[in-house]
Amino acid sequence: MSDTSQGPGWWQASDGKWYPPEQAPGASPQPSVGRLDIGAALSYGWEKFVANLGTMILIVAIFFGVQFVFNIAIQFLKPNGLITGLLVAGVLIAIAVFVGFMIEAGLIRAALAITEGRPPEASMMFSTERLVPFAIGAVIVALLSFVGILVCCIGYVVVRLFLLFWGFYILDPKRNDEPVDAIKNSYNLVSKNAGDVLVFAIVVVVINIVTCGLAIGITEIATGYAYKQLNGDPIAA
Repeated sequence: MSDTSQGPGWWQASDGKWYPPEQAPGASPQPSVGRLDIGAALSYGWEKFVANLGTMILIVAIFFGVQFVFNIAIQFLKPNGLITGLLVAGVLIAIAVFVGFMIEAGLIRAALAITEGRPPEASMMFSTERLVPFAIGAVIVALLSFVGILVCCIGYVVVRLFLLFWGFYILDPKRNDEPVDAIKNSYNLVSKNAGDVLVFAIVVVVINIVTCGLAIGITEIATGYAYKQLNGDPIAA
């Protein structure tokens, strides 16, 4: 107990005092900070997906449905003239990118809500809260990933691995990091736990490939669990 916050995960009770993460209401026992329990993360993702089955299915459906609609619109666009076609296609692509940022952020919001003990909502997929810094961060990550491809294909993998949690740092209401800070914090977090995060990321990729991406709801919740656990934050039971 303290009169002021002593670090990430500390929470303020109704008595005005600050308490450590492990004493948070509804928090599950926390494994030691610095080690990621991959099995626990995936089990948590599955259990919470099933517990919120209807909403999570709707969220995943929105995620794929929005992408499908825009892909069809762009591919089957039949312009009347080159210039008009390019303008219309440009507008559609810009809208698709914006909506893509929104629904990607929505998945992270849902995962954060679940790990904090709040029910996920389909409306999170279209929330614009913190969307601008998220979009800026996404552009920076995309540029870094492109550089990684140019340098060496493995560079892309390295960038994506070390920046696995950047979006969580931006959208986490307890942090609200700015884009550059979020990227730095993700890099630092993964650097300290590179082995565990690498294995976790490989398992997540394999699961999503095998399920054709349909397990993204489960793996995103599991990633939220990993983010919380590695930061030593409380995780809702």
